[in-house]
Amino acid sequence: MVPKVQSAWWVIYHVDPKTGEYRYLLVKRFALSKKIEWIAPKWKIQPGETPEQTALREIYEEVGLTKQHLQIKQLLDTISLQLYTDAGELWVDKDITYYLVKYDGDPDAVKVADTEWFLGMHKWATIQEVLWLVIYKDLREVFRKAHQSIWSLNARDSLISKFF
Repeated sequence: MVPKVQSAWWVIYHVDPKTGEYRYLLVKRFALSKKIEWIAPKWKIQPGETPEQTALREIYEEVGLTKQHLQIKQLLDTISLQLYTDAGELWVDKDITYYLVKYDGDPDAVKVADTEWFLGMHKWATIQEVLWLVIYKDLREVFRKAHQSIWSLNARDSLISKFF
């Protein structure tokens, strides 16, 4: 039996100071399929660690962004993923939890680790670029949901600020 893996992905965004556009952090990596792809940062949740603790620790370790500039805005989605071998045997069994994280620091501070999976490359992409670069349909849907959530959160905050 393949053990269930708990994984967390973070849709990290910032507001471009020149254009006011939302930009999303994508990192380039080697996939298990040996393809090179653009994805949102993600990591396995360690035993005894909450997804939020994993986020703050791993975002710093893997992309160099410090926690004083990160704000976890909301849980976006949780999906279950099972991958099978050609012989039909379960190979990967994981739950993936997606979070929306706002970054309010210097976007040039990103320093992606050059590890066996990450290629040391990143991009702050518009939502249109994300939808073009990300190959996984479910991840594109999470980015769409994140983009809509940011607009909703900002509208709510704007409305509240008018009354308080």
